[in-house]
Amino acid sequence: MTRYDILICGIGGQGAISLGTVLKLAAIRDGLGVAGAERRGGAQREGVVTSNVRYFEGRGESVSGLIPAAGARMMIAMEPLEALRQALYLNEGSVVVVNDFPLAPVHVRIGQYEYPSRETIYARLQEFTPHLYAFNIDEMSLNHFGSLRQVNTISLGMAFALGNMPVSRDSLLGVIRDRFPDFEANRKAFELGIEAAGKAPPL
Repeated sequence: MTRYDILICGIGGQGAISLGTVLKLAAIRDGLGVAGAERRGGAQREGVVTSNVRYFEGRGESVSGLIPAAGARMMIAMEPLEALRQALYLNEGSVVVVNDFPLAPVHVRIGQYEYPSRETIYARLQEFTPHLYAFNIDEMSLNHFGSLRQVNTISLGMAFALGNMPVSRDSLLGVIRDRFPDFEANRKAFELGIEAAGKAPPL
C-alpha cells in the first residue's frame, strides 16, 4: 500500500476545507483510495482550520483520516504562522507551500502577543524540512485576476508541480470545473501556480 498524506492549514475563511475537498474528489476520479478529516471549529472565528487528505492504494483498507506526526508528504499553508503551528506533521522529505501573506490573529491585533518575523518562521520550518517554498499568493491572485478568489487554485497548481502528488492534472481540473465558478479563470490560476512553482527554488 502506498500512502501520500497532504495537510492543508489556514484560518477560517481561507478555503482550506474546500481545497481538501478538491483533492479528495480528484482521488476518487483517479480510482485512488482516500480518507480525510477536518478541523472546522475556527472557521467562523478566524481560528485554526485544517484539512487532512490521505491517499492510498488498495480498496477496502481501513485508514484513519488523521495524518500522524511527521507523516505529511505535502503541506499547503495558507498563512505562514499556521504552517509553523502545524510543523509537527513535517519530516525532512515534506514539501511545504506557504502563502507568504501574514494575517495577524486576534491576540496579536489586541496587543497580547507579537507576530514573529517571517524570517523567524521560515528558519524554524527549515529545521523540519529543506523543501520550503514561499509565494505571496494573495498578491499573485490580485495582480492576475483582480480578486482573491483564485488563491486556492494557484496554490493547488503549486502543490501539484512541486509535490509529485498521485492525482492527475485532468482530475484536479475536472473537480475545479464542477465545483468552482468561472472555470476558465481557475484553470488559468492553476496553470499560473504550476508555472510559478517551476521557477522557484526552495528558501
